[in-house]
Amino acid sequence: MTAGRRRGKLAPIAVLLVLSVLTGCGGGPAGESLTFVSTGSEFQDGQRKAWQEPYTAATGVRFRNDGPVDEAKLRSMVDAGKVTWDVVDTSAAAAEQYCGKYLEKLDFSIVDRSRYPAGTVSECGVPAYFYSIIFMYDTRKYGNQPPTRIADFFDPVKYPGRRIVPPELATGLLEDALLADGVPAANLYPLDVERALRKVGAIRNLTTFAKTYGQIQQSMVDGQVDLALVSTARAYQTLKAGAPFRPVWDKTIVNWNDLVVPKGSGNRDAAMRFIEFSARDAQSAKFSELASVQPVNEAIKPAFDAVQRQIDAFSPEHRSSVVLGDAAWWARNFDAVTARFTAWLAG
Repeated sequence: MTAGRRRGKLAPIAVLLVLSVLTGCGGGPAGESLTFVSTGSEFQDGQRKAWQEPYTAATGVRFRNDGPVDEAKLRSMVDAGKVTWDVVDTSAAAAEQYCGKYLEKLDFSIVDRSRYPAGTVSECGVPAYFYSIIFMYDTRKYGNQPPTRIADFFDPVKYPGRRIVPPELATGLLEDALLADGVPAANLYPLDVERALRKVGAIRNLTTFAKTYGQIQQSMVDGQVDLALVSTARAYQTLKAGAPFRPVWDKTIVNWNDLVVPKGSGNRDAAMRFIEFSARDAQSAKFSELASVQPVNEAIKPAFDAVQRQIDAFSPEHRSSVVLGDAAWWARNFDAVTARFTAWLAG
């Protein structure tokens, strides 16, 4: 039974104790509930275990989980003035693109922006976690001459074989193509889209443009592809399943998803208190361990297992390969680049 439903009066000292617990843990009035939206499956279950359950234990705030994330549905809710979502796990580019119109601006007196790396905080979103797009190869295919740099993914002569790339354009395919073509990491943005498409064109007939991340994982496990650009979480599941793949640590695109609050949420402040809680060291580390992603800042050290350590882009051995994506650029250019890529793919 929550504090707001108990009969009778609480002694003054009890009132003080309840208030201190709620304030210290970022809670709100007892009996509150929040609707949390993410991708579903084991990934969202990890968010429930790492973030929601300890928050409920500390504050009494309960959660309803929904999904998958559907930006069109979010826009429709806001336009209709019937918002039922409170906290959404979405791309950092979407957080930038929809800020102020479809998303609430964050209250940084509640959300501690100092927990996050410079350049990753926007007015409407803060990182929920970081993930890499890792270049991996089948060790059975290339013997004593395995690929060693990102350019090898785009070289069908030296490295023949089937490729597979992610379903989301903004996660790194065009960046990888430009890096492979000799563009310095510091000069990636603004992306030269036409140059990138020419580079991808060299492997187009050998490449599966995946519809889902699960398709990438299954293709690797089943031996249907020899080279892959794969997300951290799916790389982990692939290796755990025994697929004989190994990462190439040359240039590794790292992006992040944001936690955001839809415009018109009836629980705006409560949602922001939960976002603040999710970024605390224990919560971020726990989710990283459950989902095989990187925590919200590099000072947090998850207890990764041996497989997770193989694909940890922020480990001392691999950190020099990291190339951080530019969410703000993608927010401004996503629609135009997607239209161009779609036309190119269909042409």
